[in-house]
Amino acid sequence: MQEFPPAFEQLALPGLRDAVVLITGGTRGSGWAAAQLFARCGARVALNSRSEEEARRAAAELHTAFGVPVLPLAADVSSPEQVANMFAALADWSQRALQVLVCNAGYPLMEKLWQTPLHELSSQEIVEWFQRVRAVDLEGARYCSAAALRLMLPHNNGSIIFISSTPALAGYQGTPYTEAKAALLGLMRDLSREYSAAGIRVNALALGNIASGWYEQLSAERKRELALEAPLGRWGTPWEVAGAIVFLASELAGYITGHTLVVDGGVLRR
Repeated sequence: MQEFPPAFEQLALPGLRDAVVLITGGTRGSGWAAAQLFARCGARVALNSRSEEEARRAAAELHTAFGVPVLPLAADVSSPEQVANMFAALADWSQRALQVLVCNAGYPLMEKLWQTPLHELSSQEIVEWFQRVRAVDLEGARYCSAAALRLMLPHNNGSIIFISSTPALAGYQGTPYTEAKAALLGLMRDLSREYSAAGIRVNALALGNIASGWYEQLSAERKRELALEAPLGRWGTPWEVAGAIVFLASELAGYITGHTLVVDGGVLRR
């Protein structure tokens, strides 16, 4: 269990107690931090990972720490069959309730995919590399959203949150990632427009440099360089991402939908 920030010790946001929350990629980084904040608020949390062992470990840890019901769900979100099975298990566990879906699962950041310019890719690499990233970041979110909507619509209530990135708004590098994350924002906007009348809010986060995942692969010098991209002069933390997630999921954000909340330390000042 990560050290719980004192700022969140007394966290209690309206609308989250007893809410059923599914977080894909919920056992590491910002997803894991969000799971802890939702549990602190009294939510019932379903944790997804591709690894059954990791999902079970994280679920047991979360239940022990916060005493809330927790469901481990092993599934690869890029597989529509596995997503269907995951949501069937969730529906049985929650009696067909789902208030919050956080689409946090993402294709791991790979140096070669990040650094290689488009014109240097072979035709086969263009097909394979872009498909790999899109299958998780975009198609996985689409599969999960469709299944989540079927559970949310009968209750006329729900919140879906997509995790995108600032390159989706401004461009950067790593074209396979940028393309998938930008398409994710298009999906968010369509769903927010189509399902708002049913009481379902759909939003996204556009993340800048967050100290998790690929952060650990960087040299100390590169970490310092990237920290200085932000006017705040540092990396963001998974807890700060998690705080934005639980805010958008809560009733405090009840009049917010179709919005991309930028969490980047001030790089994109919009």
